[in-house]
Amino acid sequence: MPPVGGIKGVIYRQAGKLVGSILRNTSEEGLQKLFATLSAFTKEPSKSGLKKLSILAKEKHPMITSWVNVFKRSSPKCVEKIINNLIINEFAIGEPLRQQKMHEHKVVLPKLGVISPTYACNLNCVGCYAGMYGRKYELSMEEVRKVFKEANELGIYFWVITGGEPFYWSHLMDVLEEFNDNYFLIFTNGTLITEEIAERLSKLGNATPAVSVEGFELDTDWRRGRGVFKKIMETWERLRRHGVPFGASITATRMNHDTLMKDEFWNFLEEQQITYAWVFQYMPVGINPSMDLVPTPEQRYERFFKTEKIRLGGRFAFVADFWNHGFLTHGCLAAGSKYFHINAKGYVEPCVFQQFAVDSIREKSLLEIFKSPFFESYKRMVPYSNNLFRPCPIIDNPKVFRAM
Repeated sequence: MPPVGGIKGVIYRQAGKLVGSILRNTSEEGLQKLFATLSAFTKEPSKSGLKKLSILAKEKHPMITSWVNVFKRSSPKCVEKIINNLIINEFAIGEPLRQQKMHEHKVVLPKLGVISPTYACNLNCVGCYAGMYGRKYELSMEEVRKVFKEANELGIYFWVITGGEPFYWSHLMDVLEEFNDNYFLIFTNGTLITEEIAERLSKLGNATPAVSVEGFELDTDWRRGRGVFKKIMETWERLRRHGVPFGASITATRMNHDTLMKDEFWNFLEEQQITYAWVFQYMPVGINPSMDLVPTPEQRYERFFKTEKIRLGGRFAFVADFWNHGFLTHGCLAAGSKYFHINAKGYVEPCVFQQFAVDSIREKSLLEIFKSPFFESYKRMVPYSNNLFRPCPIIDNPKVFRAM
C-alpha cells in the first residue's frame, strides 16, 4: 500500500522508528520527544492533544510511565506499529485528513470504526449482546477490504474488531497483514489465540487483543463456561511471552459488581501486565436479555468512583467505563459522531448495542451512510441531555432512543 501521508508521513515514521528504539531502552523522555515533535508539525485538534501528552511525559505522569513500561515489554514490531499506526497515522495524519474530508463533504466523520466480520463463536456466554443474530452470518474478505479502503480514504486508520469471536473468522490474520498501516483492537474471548497466532501478532505488531474477563475464575466461568478462565490465563501468558500488548474487556453486571469493586481484582490485572481495561455495563439486548443482570443505579454510581480512581491513578495505560465516562467524550459516541458498527450481515448500526440499521455496505459507500438522514439525525441530537454522566440513549434517555 502507498505510504500514508506522503512525504510528511515518511518523515513522521522515520522519527517514530528512532523514538521507538529509544523507548525500549530508556524512560519517559522518548515519549516526550515524540509528542513534542509531532505537535510541531500537526494542526488542531491533534496539536493540543499532543502538546498535553508531551507535558504529561515531562512530568512523568503515572499513565505515561505505564505506556513506557508497555513499550519496554513489547516486541519491536508492536512498538513500531503503536507509534506509526496508532499515534502517527490515526492522529497526526488521520485527524487532519478527517477534518479536510469533513469540510469537503460537509459531514461529521467518526474517529474509528467497529466491525463484526462474523457472529460465529466457540462459546455461549450468558447474556451475549450479539447472540440474537445466530452464527451463520459473516462478511467476505472482499467486503471487509472495500470498507477498510474507504475508511482510509476518509482518514480513519483505527478499527475495533468484535463479533462473534474474531479469531473464528478465517480471514482475520490476513486482514491484519494486508492493512499493516492501520491499528486494530480485537475484542476476543481469548480461547482461540494459539502459540502460532500469538507469534504472528507479535511479528505483525498492529493489533492488540482485549480479552474478556468477568472477574476471577468463579465470575468468568459462570458467564463464559467452565474452564474458560484457565484458558484466558494461558493466553495472557502466551501474549506476554511474545511481547504482544493486551487488555481486559470487562462486562459489569449485577452479579460481578462486588468483584469489580475490590482492589484485589485490579491488583490482579496489574500483576498480569494488562495494558488497558474496558468496562462495559451489561445491556439487556441480544440473546435472552435479562434485567436481572443489569447493574442497579447504586452499583453504577459506586463503579464510577472506582473506575475513575483507577483511571486517574495511571496504573494502566488506559481505562474506560463507557457508561460512566460520557463526560470525557461529550456524550454518546454512536452513529458516526465518534464511531459506528458494521454487523456481520453488512448493515451499519449506530452502536453495537443499538441493533437496527437503515443502510448496508453491500449497497452504499461509508461516506453515503455517514451522510444519510438516519445518521445525521443521530449526530444532531448528541449529547442527548445536559447530564453527560448519563450519555446513553438506550438506558439513560429512552425517549430519545424511541424517537430514533
